[in-house]
Amino acid sequence: MVIVPLARGTAQRVQEVRAGVADTIAKKRLAPLASAIVPGTGQIMLGDNRSIAYVAIEALAWWQFRKHVNERSAQEEAFKDLARRVARSHFAPNGGDGSWTYYEMMRDYVESGDFTTSENGSVVPPTDTLTFNGHIWLDALRTHTSTSDALAQYSERAIRPDFQWSWKNARLQWDLFGQLTEKRNDANRAAARDLLLLAGNHLLSMVDAFATFRLHVRPSEGGGASLGASISW
Repeated sequence: MVIVPLARGTAQRVQEVRAGVADTIAKKRLAPLASAIVPGTGQIMLGDNRSIAYVAIEALAWWQFRKHVNERSAQEEAFKDLARRVARSHFAPNGGDGSWTYYEMMRDYVESGDFTTSENGSVVPPTDTLTFNGHIWLDALRTHTSTSDALAQYSERAIRPDFQWSWKNARLQWDLFGQLTEKRNDANRAAARDLLLLAGNHLLSMVDAFATFRLHVRPSEGGGASLGASISW
């Protein structure tokens, strides 16, 4: 048997082709990571037209998220302004903003009630359970055996004078306040759904890019890997 050696130029071209295939495979291996960071980029690297769908979903989801976040902020500003102008106007209209829990309590109770009914500086909680502070005091008495412990819990949870409110004689404004807080909640839930959609788009694009990469790169009979065909929509 006669062995005919390959020409030097031919052998060099074979080596260049092999090196090119290896370099292409190395680049395509990064496609799943690229898709996890920016959906659709991995598909672009692999030459798949599904990238259009992932990019479109990403852009739409971010647009919706920004819209819902702006709506949430607008509703928060609206009900805080209403609270300052009406419910807090006789107490501390220029007081600082409270937490979301504070405005929830303002929505559920027509009045906060006085922090103390005493005029000598001691803490004497109100007993009207229709007010928020009165309800907090009753709850403290139910959960503690000693008055001092109940007072300590009451002092921690009760509304202080700087945040006192009353919707008395302003029921229409109170109803409007409740509607604004519900709109804020709707926008907040919508923004949360947008984030879930974004996370799902990143995950699906990454898995898709990985599966497509495995279809592109198949083990060869002589070892290593070879490029194959892709499947597109």
